Amino acid sequence: MKARLLALMGFVAASSARADGEGPWSLEPLLGVSAEYTTNPLLLSAGSHAETRAAALIDVPLRYDSSEWEFLVRPNARITDKTGYSALGSDFEHLDGAASYHDELDSASLQTELARDSSLYYLGGLLNRVGVPRDTISASGDWTRSLNARAQLSLDGSWQRERYDQPENLDLLVNYRYVSAGPTFAYELSERDTIKVLGNYGLYDSLSGATKSTSESAQLGFVRFLSEMWKLSTSAGYSRSVNTEKTAIDFFGFIFPITERSTQAGTVYTASVTRQGERLTLSGSVSRALQPTGFAFLSRQDSYNLGATYVASERWDFAFGTSWIKAVSPQVSSGAAELSAEDVNNRYLNVRLAATWHWTPQWSLAVTANQVSQQYSPPKVTAASTGINIDVVRRFLRSQF
Repeated sequence: MKARLLALMGFVAASSARADGEGPWSLEPLLGVSAEYTTNPLLLSAGSHAETRAAALIDVPLRYDSSEWEFLVRPNARITDKTGYSALGSDFEHLDGAASYHDELDSASLQTELARDSSLYYLGGLLNRVGVPRDTISASGDWTRSLNARAQLSLDGSWQRERYDQPENLDLLVNYRYVSAGPTFAYELSERDTIKVLGNYGLYDSLSGATKSTSESAQLGFVRFLSEMWKLSTSAGYSRSVNTEKTAIDFFGFIFPITERSTQAGTVYTASVTRQGERLTLSGSVSRALQPTGFAFLSRQDSYNLGATYVASERWDFAFGTSWIKAVSPQVSSGAAELSAEDVNNRYLNVRLAATWHWTPQWSLAVTANQVSQQYSPPKVTAASTGINIDVVRRFLRSQF
């Protein structure tokens, strides 16, 4: 399957390298090779072994652009010289899609994803401490209506389904579906200031039907353009999640089904600052939210992120990013799923530094160094990995038809 996928995408990419034509459709493929060294590819707490991998990188975005509509279909993959989906640098195969529409009053967008990768591939978002194959199907969309020159009303929603291909003796992760939707009202106070009112409803349901979380939240938001380059965005409010677990008790040989219920409630918030310049871009954010992470119930997740990119010249650019995330996930079959010291606690830190040399408009060489560490309890276990990647990429000229 990998050989067929690689051959097919390579043929599409190579055949697209021709002179531009005219038309709303365009193709701008990317092919590359990657060499990676990782000190702890499985993110084990003990007995780790360093590993080197070679991989082919493939990205074939097909776009359609008109005055009102835009479409994107994007197959992209990483095909390594080692089988399996248990490591930080494992294979992945993604098929992404997007569509958008806009006119004078309305705008709408839709995003879809069909993916096969490792549960460690998106380690920062999942924090689930185990590397197994993960299958994802997701869709999200939003619609915005301009009510007048100052006010806008938006509706957004998303749906996703996650399945983990775990060994029979491992049941740490939960196959689940997650649905969320909510409105946002925005009012422009001035050219620089905007206030928002946000609401959201979410349903997190294990595919087995054993556990479920339903959540509601309401927030107030404020956006201010501090200058032409700096922007501040904040929101804060209250969230409540009701967790249910279907179990049973044995009473003198008679089995009685029961449902355990508990509640997570508290503040949720997000704050971000961005600087957008011609050469230097900076960003920083903090947030707290209830997120799906592959455990039995929604996890309370605190995130802190910093990022920077710098374009030194036409040939050189640099990037830095760091993320620190803490997630608290209620356990099951403990009488109640209340947040406590015995719940699953995960802490995750990722630091990344990259330098890219564009030696021609089509060819580039990127060197990336990263450090990943994770701590979870109970019991308290720590794991870390350091890696370096060297990517050589050929971006083909954009062809239109």
